[in-house]
Amino acid sequence: MDRKSNNWTIIRALQHARHDWMNHIQLIKGYIALGKIEEAERVIERAVMQAKQEAHVCNLSLPELAKTLITFNWEAHSFQLEYEVLDTDITTRATDHRLSCWTSSLFQLVENYIETYADNHLYLSIGKAEEGIRFFFEFSGIITNEEALTSELAEILSMPHVKRYEIHVHSEEEMLFEAII
Repeated sequence: MDRKSNNWTIIRALQHARHDWMNHIQLIKGYIALGKIEEAERVIERAVMQAKQEAHVCNLSLPELAKTLITFNWEAHSFQLEYEVLDTDITTRATDHRLSCWTSSLFQLVENYIETYADNHLYLSIGKAEEGIRFFFEFSGIITNEEALTSELAEILSMPHVKRYEIHVHSEEEMLFEAII
């Protein structure tokens, strides 16, 4: 990210992507050198799955949302984001900009109420729903204020462009919620 602004440049994005691939290659070489072929194969499978998901999110014709998701882990955050696009022929009336801002707001909210240096993960699946696009979020880690997070989450999930939402599970260590937009 350009340090003077919040905009990703093509060069900066390519630098991060190249860095990620170099990390994968170094891990693979290391495991092969140690004779841990199964571990090397797991790294390869994970890299291939990540690349496929990046392609799927780019094919949604929602470039701002794609940028938000793909670049998230390239910045310093208190949780790792993993996403999966379940359907590529998704249509929604919500604008790309609105989806990107809404998703970023959710990420920021989660970040506000989790332990900074814990092993925190947020899994997001994006799929087709009759009414539009379904976002399913699954957080695991350490939540510092479950009540406040749940309350503020309900506010964001009840915004006008959200057709319906549900908070399925919430505890100090996990939260599952979904929204149809």
